[in-house]
Amino acid sequence: MPVRLFQYVTKAFLILLLSTLVLPLQSSAGDPRWGTASLVVVVERLAGSVLVIDSSRHELLGRISGLGNLTHATVKFSPDARYAYVLGREGQVSKIDLLTLKLVKQVNAGKLSVGGVISQDGKYVALSNYVPGEVRILDADTLESVKTIPALYKDESGNEVSSRVVGLVDAPGNLLVFSLMDANSIWVVDAGKKEFPVIRKFTDVGKLPYDALITPDGRYYLVGLLYSDWMGLLDTWKLDRVTPILAEQGKGSEVPLWKIPHLKGWALTGRLAFLPALKREIALVYSALDWTPLTPIPISGTALYTVVRPDGRQVWVDIIGKNGDLIDVIDVESMKVVKTLNPGPGATHPQFTPKGEAVYVSLMDGGKVVVYDTATFKVLKEIPADHPSGIFFTNRAHKFGM
Repeated sequence: MPVRLFQYVTKAFLILLLSTLVLPLQSSAGDPRWGTASLVVVVERLAGSVLVIDSSRHELLGRISGLGNLTHATVKFSPDARYAYVLGREGQVSKIDLLTLKLVKQVNAGKLSVGGVISQDGKYVALSNYVPGEVRILDADTLESVKTIPALYKDESGNEVSSRVVGLVDAPGNLLVFSLMDANSIWVVDAGKKEFPVIRKFTDVGKLPYDALITPDGRYYLVGLLYSDWMGLLDTWKLDRVTPILAEQGKGSEVPLWKIPHLKGWALTGRLAFLPALKREIALVYSALDWTPLTPIPISGTALYTVVRPDGRQVWVDIIGKNGDLIDVIDVESMKVVKTLNPGPGATHPQFTPKGEAVYVSLMDGGKVVVYDTATFKVLKEIPADHPSGIFFTNRAHKFGM
């Protein structure tokens, strides 16, 4: 065979081979028209379903039903954002393929659950359970149970009893950190070891831990204490002690200001922290460097969530009770409300697209999700939904504690 003909045949063969290899990655009429990087999952709490939306086009892709009791449900994502894990109130874990919008696996991992997290290495789904009091660890691929860590402690009579578990987060070093509500304790687990050993136990951290968060860099774990006049701060670099912070705010007859339902609704902008205040029509502001209080910001009512835009320039605040249909927008530079929006009945859970050009707001009593342009405050889209609540973007896959 002449050299040129041989080269031609060889080249043609290679082109045919490569086209065959990449063919499954090419789109066809029946294949998904989306990737996963800009998807958002919205919980329909009463219907036991979730909506999946492409936030790059604000297009509803579909609904997945049959997910059980989604009161206070949360959604976690695999590291590649291919799969969403819907964690229900009754310990039900539903694994959803975001490329096919199919429920691929569903298991029960408890009786009463209050959240969970994906381990830093992405191998495990961990649930914090009220009943039974434990942390349940599942294989992220199969959802098979691989470890149960009973939250046991000794009560005042010396009896070994079970505690409810709250505030479960993932931390650097492939750690899991959580609080024992009834034991006034914080435990740290090494999820990088097969036995999942509890490597630290901090006791007497304060009365009745009820929720927690971890700072965006993964260094500081903060726990709220329902019956103590401070919060507890654990440095995950050192793991040496739990330090009381914000203690001066709990003195006197006034109810401590951080006794709010959702610490994960705090807005941490780097140097500043914006917090809801219980029964007060202000947003609290603290220095995130030394946790000293700064001048609070008047708002339209009592805040539920304070949510920071990804660039840190705005904080969006939803209101509960009086003026519960409103959303206040705080300008971080001027430290005041610059816009008040009225999305509709039960406006809650504002969440930003990954770069913050748009924000999604659930209308729990209005039957839709409203999408706003964050530069103009104009409505970009309204998407029908059945009592929508929590909104979860897939970029959470790359954030600690989310």
